Amino acid sequence: MQAKETIAVHRGTIKDEMHGGILSPLFPSSSHKHLDMAEDVYPRHANLANQRAVAEKMCALESGGEAALVFSSGMAAFSTAMLSHLKSGDHIVLQNGVYSGALKFIQNHFSKLGITYSVSKSCDVESIIKCVNSNTRAIYIETPTNPLLKIIDIELLVSFAKSKGLFTFIDNTVATPINQNPLEYGVDLVLHSATKFLGGHGDVSGGVAVGSEESIALMTDYMNDFGGCLNAQSCHLLERSLRTLAIRMDKINRNAMELASRLNEHPNVTKVYYPGLPSHHNHKVAGEQMRGFGGMVSFEIAERFDATSFQRKLNLIIPSNSLGDLETTLNSPYQASSSFRSLSAEEQKKSGVTTQLIRMSVGI
Repeated sequence: MQAKETIAVHRGTIKDEMHGGILSPLFPSSSHKHLDMAEDVYPRHANLANQRAVAEKMCALESGGEAALVFSSGMAAFSTAMLSHLKSGDHIVLQNGVYSGALKFIQNHFSKLGITYSVSKSCDVESIIKCVNSNTRAIYIETPTNPLLKIIDIELLVSFAKSKGLFTFIDNTVATPINQNPLEYGVDLVLHSATKFLGGHGDVSGGVAVGSEESIALMTDYMNDFGGCLNAQSCHLLERSLRTLAIRMDKINRNAMELASRLNEHPNVTKVYYPGLPSHHNHKVAGEQMRGFGGMVSFEIAERFDATSFQRKLNLIIPSNSLGDLETTLNSPYQASSSFRSLSAEEQKKSGVTTQLIRMSVGI
């Protein structure tokens, strides 16, 4: 089996037959000849050469992927996955702590479509099982979660889901395919916000879905209608980034572990959330299903400090509303202009995010 570093560099690369270049050429055309052609090539059909290069590389990185689809954003991937796999009368269970943007989409649109949902009371398999009813068709999880880095036992959850014939979705953005491959545990569909660690340089917005040929074909039909495709130029940038994903994540994993350990010993830090720490609520499970613990570290500063003032006094670390870049960045999810702010006060309280929480995305 090839190493992730080798897969990241070589798999999916387009051969440059004209000039012999070793990188994938960029094919920016949005219009193609169609007379006497075997295929009608068009950006919205997800069949551009640069789109396919990213898809093939992601299938290889997410071990077990039969097919993949590249989107204009993580939310485009999520919304297309939901609407292509659920129908009126269906019920889905969401794990507590999933991305607030995903929860907001469901709150805004599912009732109009006749789809119902439940959110588990806590981030564990038992809590999810309690939400399953006779109409449940799917379960959606995220591990680690953002920003509290909650971990759920993927293998245990999938075992239950398969026994009930339930479809499983997972957001693998925070872990990345370098640290965790949910398809190996039987998850049906893996989603990523490629804007984060996959892109990794803060210069591309995208999303990716990886799963069976059947699921991806179903999503492709919906993407053709919704138009959430990613253009060739952005795909070219994303493929560039994926080539270094393995070595970037290796360094990021090590940096995050050291920062988490130091923060855990700091007198002005009251709590640290990081799966690599023995104090983490599910450290053992994280160690079993992850090869590395990722680049996100969240921590709470003492009450006498203001989160915004703290960020303004930093010299190297950049206050930013996103994550996954080469630079180390951070924000206060409670105060920042982020998707978390779209939740109601009650939802914010239930999430466990406090005014003292700082979410840090560790760089290289």
